[in-house]
Amino acid sequence: MKATITTENFPTLVRTMQTYNSRRRDRDWEPVHIPHKELKAVNLDALVRMGEIAITKKETKNGHLAYYYDAVKPGKVNISLLKPIHTEPLDELTTSMREHLKRVTLKQGTGSTEYFDWFLHYNQQSKYLDRFFQIDLFSGRVHTPVSNFHREFRPNILLDGEPTGSLDVATMQPILLGLILRNEIGSNEYSEWIDAGRDIYESIWEKAKLKTRDEGKKRFFEIIFSRADKRLAAMFGNSDWITWVNDFKSKEFEANPHTMEKQHSNLAFLLQKEEVKIMREVWQGLYDAGIVFLSVHDEVIVKAKDIVDAELIFSKVLSRYFSYYKLNVKGCINESGPISGTLVQGCINPPPPKETAQNRPELGNKAGFPIINNNRVNLDEILRYMATIPEPSGPVVIAGGKSVKEPLVYINNLYQAVKVCNGKPGAGLYYDKLVTILEHCR
Repeated sequence: MKATITTENFPTLVRTMQTYNSRRRDRDWEPVHIPHKELKAVNLDALVRMGEIAITKKETKNGHLAYYYDAVKPGKVNISLLKPIHTEPLDELTTSMREHLKRVTLKQGTGSTEYFDWFLHYNQQSKYLDRFFQIDLFSGRVHTPVSNFHREFRPNILLDGEPTGSLDVATMQPILLGLILRNEIGSNEYSEWIDAGRDIYESIWEKAKLKTRDEGKKRFFEIIFSRADKRLAAMFGNSDWITWVNDFKSKEFEANPHTMEKQHSNLAFLLQKEEVKIMREVWQGLYDAGIVFLSVHDEVIVKAKDIVDAELIFSKVLSRYFSYYKLNVKGCINESGPISGTLVQGCINPPPPKETAQNRPELGNKAGFPIINNNRVNLDEILRYMATIPEPSGPVVIAGGKSVKEPLVYINNLYQAVKVCNGKPGAGLYYDKLVTILEHCR
């Protein structure tokens, strides 16, 4: 501890630790453990008599007694009594991520938690940021008050006072397992399910002849987190992929810091390490582009105005690793204002004739806009079609009520995304968005 623990400050310390520990729980405070050797200057009996604290004794696995303390009365907290979090060393990228926490506020009157409000009280003070940012020693995941914040409250987060949106990878753990299995054993049934874009929980449900998709999901997490299980192997017909999983969870894996006592954690460790590796590339891309962001494991939160650029960076990274993936994008800008930007400058020379009611091409499969097959589309045909679109006279409202303030910039960004991902699964997502905005611009 930074300061000596005394009888006077002990209740404050306990309340502070309970507030901090509440970040992981959606329930009342729980008693906290403090090593007895640190309490030599504390008169615990006096504090119990005064009704300041309560003490609970619990027997450890080794048969020893551990003491847990609960602050009975309300009172002040003091963040300076907390130790800095034990974390991996920070580099330039992760230092900037920690600094981004200073830019976090919440929309007024929206849902929050006591711990998050506590964080907001201190997040402008650099000297306390080391209490709120941790790179865990297990796999390198980043933990912050934002990653611990309730999912339903995260859309209320503001960055520099501006609204935010989020991007996350759907079923990240299942698709990472597909990648690992393909690298380790080559072609296999599981990786083929993933590469084909199948619902992995349904695939497991069908293969194992389970009753519901939810049972398939439950079995997947057993595959990841439980001990090696012959019953699971039999359930999947002793397929080569489940054999590899069981074998990997049954032997020492030196890279896993818990492998000696928990060999079955090998796969969870490997999946998290692969996730961190990929997400660091995403974070670096955002950092290099000057985009302020917050991390929530396989998700990033950015300003709503940066969603399109962040989506392009995220997809570019994912396309290097996966044949199939799905990126969930939430949040948009609902604003109006003047149009700015240019529609794909210098790409067509000379440009096609101005579109008229007589020569206007039709979208879709009839004519005009090129067809996408197997996530591949003729880029030159897209450019020719885009050059026939009349310049929008104002903001364009597209599906879901999203108002695009600068349609020309948005179109350009989507075209570049299709170009980067052409021939890969991400291209189809951007292609559909490009068709949607062009339909509205017409």
